[in-house]
Amino acid sequence: MQRRSWAIGGCIGLAIGCATYGWLVADAALAATLAGVYAIATGLTLEHRSVVPLGSGRTAGYDPWSGAWTVVVSLAALCGVGFWLPLAPGLRLALQLLVLGVGLAALQFGIGLVRSLPADERPESERVGAD
Repeated sequence: MQRRSWAIGGCIGLAIGCATYGWLVADAALAATLAGVYAIATGLTLEHRSVVPLGSGRTAGYDPWSGAWTVVVSLAALCGVGFWLPLAPGLRLALQLLVLGVGLAALQFGIGLVRSLPADERPESERVGAD
């Protein structure tokens, strides 16, 4: 694991935690949880950047699993913690950020689980559905 990835993740997590505490909701436990979740999610995302290429250089094309993940996590964050719940706006946004962060961290943990498998047990790198 690279120290630089975790240093950047820690800085981003700390910034999100401090911003949450200062601007959204003055709850130290929620702010600390958000800081930890985003530090881990960002650190793991940077660790896995060689496995999950981003941007226009991606050659695999459209991946339906990433689209499904995006829809499920977005629905949970935006509809599950919706405007109809009797919450203060700052608390609602903090909870939505928490759901998005946990979703990103869960995705990165899944990638880490596959990467930790022995080479002979890893799934083949074939395109899904190709004959």
